[in-house]
Amino acid sequence: MKKAILLMTMLMLLCCNISAQTHLTFMGIPITGTRQAMVTKLKAKGFSEKTQENEVGVELKGKYLGKDVWLRIYNSNISKTVYLIDIFFKKGHFMDLYEQYLSLREKFNGIYGTPTEIFDESFEETLEFGQLPMCATYYKSSKGLISLEISEDKHCVEISFQDKHNAEIMRKEKTQKYKYGNKRLYSRFRRAIQTIL
Repeated sequence: MKKAILLMTMLMLLCCNISAQTHLTFMGIPITGTRQAMVTKLKAKGFSEKTQENEVGVELKGKYLGKDVWLRIYNSNISKTVYLIDIFFKKGHFMDLYEQYLSLREKFNGIYGTPTEIFDESFEETLEFGQLPMCATYYKSSKGLISLEISEDKHCVEISFQDKHNAEIMRKEKTQKYKYGNKRLYSRFRRAIQTIL
């Protein structure tokens, strides 16, 4: 009996470990499972709900990398599988945001290695036209995509963690919902045409 319990425990730990290895992680938590499970895990790390949940996500507030942030958790429509977490830092003036962006990029380079792509527009060219320069850094891996950027519309530094496997689930569910929605629309249209004829 003890051996069976030990074996079951080892199998469960192995399954959890395999899940963590195939999914991108945020704060040590694999980006997978339902939205409610993710919210529970993040609340255990000190986050609290900022706004009410809606159909495709929920917002939380807390600390990330020692800074006050709010984050948004996105899930697929049908299975409610979490596929994306967006983190938003405090709003600020561009030069402060740029320093924060560079500091975070340096930290991320140490964690995730060399960025896949970097887009840093020059200040002179964009500020001359009254725009903020685009500053974005991307880290792509077999598990997903991490993007670090200065969000022009929110005037803050934003980080996104998108799990590759679950983003594919979201795309399939979106296509499936769209396909079946069109089937119903088509059959209604056909019936309407038949009654006219």
